[in-house]
Amino acid sequence: MADKFILKDFLSFTFKVIIAHTITYFIFGLLMSNIFDYGELFRQDIIKDYMRPIDSPYILFGPFLQPVRGLLFAIGIWPIRALIIGKKNGWLILWNIIIIFGILSTPSASPSSIEGLIYSKLPLWYHLIGFPELLLQTLTFSLILVWWTKQKSEKQPINQLSKSKKQVTYFVMIIMTACFAYVGYAVGGILSATLSGFQIDLKEASSSVSIKSQLMFVVAFVVNVISIFSLTKPWLKNKIDLTKLFFVFWFIDTSVPLLYQAVFSYMMPLHLAMILGFFPAVVIVVSLYFNRKNLAELDL
Repeated sequence: MADKFILKDFLSFTFKVIIAHTITYFIFGLLMSNIFDYGELFRQDIIKDYMRPIDSPYILFGPFLQPVRGLLFAIGIWPIRALIIGKKNGWLILWNIIIIFGILSTPSASPSSIEGLIYSKLPLWYHLIGFPELLLQTLTFSLILVWWTKQKSEKQPINQLSKSKKQVTYFVMIIMTACFAYVGYAVGGILSATLSGFQIDLKEASSSVSIKSQLMFVVAFVVNVISIFSLTKPWLKNKIDLTKLFFVFWFIDTSVPLLYQAVFSYMMPLHLAMILGFFPAVVIVVSLYFNRKNLAELDL
């Protein structure tokens, strides 16, 4: 029984780490790549021999692989979570660990690290220009993860919450469910790319990875929030069963990237769009299923 609870806690913690990392990575990567014009930076002498160009097809898969990195972070943080969560300024401890071991003092000669400064030919400005994204993303990640993890131990019974707090809690649960769907998009994206065998003209599709192309997942997130908010109440009142709910979300999460890509980039094959949309629909439905009791207790 104890092992069961430990596994459940680990999976819950891992979910939080993956979501916190993936979302902050995407947001700050999107902002900083446009503020500092990474596309131009990566074409500079020496840098172009170190970094792939931003219009490389491989760049498109960066966001999809972040849940894997999130899983690795969770495995690394799990043994010391009590030290981080149990302290008043636990976020600062976590951020400090990430800065020291993950940025400044990495074993390899990475950009922005001491080893990279000594052993690589990368210019000083390149080491420095990465700090805004690295520091802000890891700071936000640390704050969100520690705050979110602490909520479990400090959580007040739902039936004792005021109406306004119930509304906030309900909306936060909806948002987090939509965030979980991003993990599904990551899985679906990797599988779609694998099945396509890179036959899609990704280079054309990813040429100058603009804000428009990067905002596809933001649009998908917003649509999912609205859809989950609209469909959860009918489901809780048994006006729609879970199977039908899944197919509705599958249709939504297939249609959004399909239409978005058709307008701003290229026409994605329907079968790949269906694969891409399948997994976020699964994540949403599973998340709603396991949170049904809490959602029902909110009684909004």
